[in-house]
Amino acid sequence: MDPRAYDAPYRSARTPPPPRRPGVVALSAVLWLLTSLSASWLCALVGVTVLWGAAAGAPVGSFLLSCSTVLCGGAGMLVAVCRAPTVRRMSGDMRSLLLGALACPVPLVLASATWFSAG
Repeated sequence: MDPRAYDAPYRSARTPPPPRRPGVVALSAVLWLLTSLSASWLCALVGVTVLWGAAAGAPVGSFLLSCSTVLCGGAGMLVAVCRAPTVRRMSGDMRSLLLGALACPVPLVLASATWFSAG
């Protein structure tokens, strides 16, 4: 007797994955690219500011603490949205697009403002 024959009626049904949408994937990739570029610009700017401040002998601990607090708060909010039941039920493409749309505006605006004000 084949043991797989007994298990067949009690297994969960396998549903095929939803079709991939190339437009959604491309838009999601662009949003995450903009987010990562702007966040890396902000990290580089904070690093240079801390380095110059430390070389000048200025206290930089409170500045680093505030930057890390903002970063951890934003990451925590993004993880909280990602763990929401309605978001977890979304397809991977749509989930990535939603999280990219939520993550993109704040670092992009901050990076643009610092780019034009700092030169």
